[in-house]
Formats: sequence, structure tokens, C-alpha cells
Amino acid sequence: MLHIIKKVEYLEDYKLKLTFDDKKKKIVDLKRYKTIDTESVFYPFRDLEFFKSVKLDKRLGTLVWPNGVDVCPDTLYEKGIDLEDLKEKQKRKSA
Repeated sequence: MLHIIKKVEYLEDYKLKLTFDDKKKKIVDLKRYKTIDTESVFYPFRDLEFFKSVKLDKRLGTLVWPNGVDVCPDTLYEKGIDLEDLKEKQKRKSA
């Protein structure tokens, strides 16, 4: 299924909160994309300020960075932690 990102919010470190077209909100941690491999398109992610420059390409429905890098929204949807699930787990922990 093709997912479309409707909103992106920077949280902290390499974490973003994404809102998808089905109204699901997910937290994604993209720290694994940070690399020291100078041949990688993700090499600029080593600079957190560059990472924070993420924008939503509304036409494509995905995240983009100034160097043209984007990440498939389906991948982000699959890898993201559902915010409702996270809240439910925290609620159960505190009960």
C-alpha cells in the first residue's frame, strides 16, 4: 500500500514525528542512516543541523533534504512506531 506523509515534525536527535494520509502518527528514528561513508547519499546526515533541514515534499508525499535525498514513505510507515501504541504502552506501565 502506498502511504503519503502529510506532516513532519522534528523531535530530537534523529527522531521525526510523521503524520500519514490515514491519520496515523508515527515516530521514526533515522539515526541508522547516519554514516561516515563519504560515498553514501546519507553522508550529510552526520551533521545534525543538515538532518534538521528536512522538508515535506507535498507533491511526492515524502521527506526530502537539500541534497535531494528522500526516503520512501512506505519504509517510514513500516519502520515507524505508532504514537497510539506508544501511548498505550506508557499508560499500561504507569498503571
